[in-house]
Amino acid sequence: MDEPNALRYFRRENRYNCAQAVLKAYAPLTGCDESCLDRFARFGGGRAPQGECGALCAAKAVFRDPAAKQAVEQQFVSAAGTTRCRDIRTSRRMSCDECVQTAAHAVFSHLTEYAPLEPPPDCSA
Repeated sequence: MDEPNALRYFRRENRYNCAQAVLKAYAPLTGCDESCLDRFARFGGGRAPQGECGALCAAKAVFRDPAAKQAVEQQFVSAAGTTRCRDIRTSRRMSCDECVQTAAHAVFSHLTEYAPLEPPPDCSA
């Protein structure tokens, strides 16, 4: 399987935010539909719980296993320095594009170890 390109969805024709772009990239593996993506519209721009980066929030949401969530977060923090959107933007350590790429790559990195992916709990039918 080739690594999905979340950037192709970020701020493009559908105007997906960072969280939605990560979910959209993995939709074929998670079963996320447009209603699920709509639910994650509220997580862009630092509005994810506890001010977390929306891309990271979405990347963790596709895993049920707490160890997988932690592994994704650790990989993201090693690149961004923090989980908080505001701190990432203020430090200028990474752009939003880079956050989307990093979060999506973290999901891909842990696919074989923690597969299968699942739709986020908010999106389960």
